Amino acid sequence: MPGVPVLVPDMVYGEVTRDLARLGAREVVEWLRANRGQVQIVATEVYAEFEALRAINPQTRSRDRGEQAAIEVLDYEIARNPELQALLLFEDSDIRSRAFVRALPERVTAISTGDFLRALEDASRIQSADHILDEAAARGRNIEQQRIAGDDQATIRERLRGQLTVPPREPSPEPDRSR
Repeated sequence: MPGVPVLVPDMVYGEVTRDLARLGAREVVEWLRANRGQVQIVATEVYAEFEALRAINPQTRSRDRGEQAAIEVLDYEIARNPELQALLLFEDSDIRSRAFVRALPERVTAISTGDFLRALEDASRIQSADHILDEAAARGRNIEQQRIAGDDQATIRERLRGQLTVPPREPSPEPDRSR
């Protein structure tokens, strides 16, 4: 969404792009490059520790470190800006059942990718959540859990409504290069 800053924990970025041959990894790198001003990768202690452990044992797994890094980034950003309203986007559709999500401040909304796409569709920001999920499935992604709406989707939609109903910014006109 134009004008909305996106913070990606370095641990999450590392998990997604560690193997550039993996489905979607190159697209993530390209997306980050294309949105350099709006999207930034944020350094975390979680990732630094993980890399130190991998130097000792290359078989070290990243299990749950992406979530830990996201919480680290949120804690830092909330301490910096006590009025911050944040959206924590997760691929897992069962995210709201996880203990650390229940401990998040009320101004942080945790939402699955599928629920977020449905909220964007409801706000007329995208034409079809199902179309995007179909495209992901056609590219080999396992998205079946994303098709199931979360139990608290109405609450989430209400929280997001204010942010999503702000009219999108018009893109800057392209300079006339015909001369």
